[in-house]
Amino acid sequence: MATQIVPAPERAEHAGTTAPLPPVAAAALAHAEETLASMLASSYATTANTCRSLSGASGWMAPGEFDRMADVQDELAMRRKRLADTGNLDRIGGAA
Repeated sequence: MATQIVPAPERAEHAGTTAPLPPVAAAALAHAEETLASMLASSYATTANTCRSLSGASGWMAPGEFDRMADVQDELAMRRKRLADTGNLDRIGGAA
């Protein structure tokens, strides 16, 4: 007898919305989102301060310092994007 290979079922796509969260779960989710937004804004401020201190250190930068500045600027852009993606640019004075 030959083995019959049956493909796995595809994921069912649901039309419409799902059931609402219970009030306790909704409150916990809101608290977690608020905490995350605060942490993102705080890390953005810390990274911005680091960037300012690196840029104001001297008129001339060694190659390692320049690389560090580029890395910090990349971090700053990433944190700003995360804040923008979550609709929290207003926490750092940006347009929402």
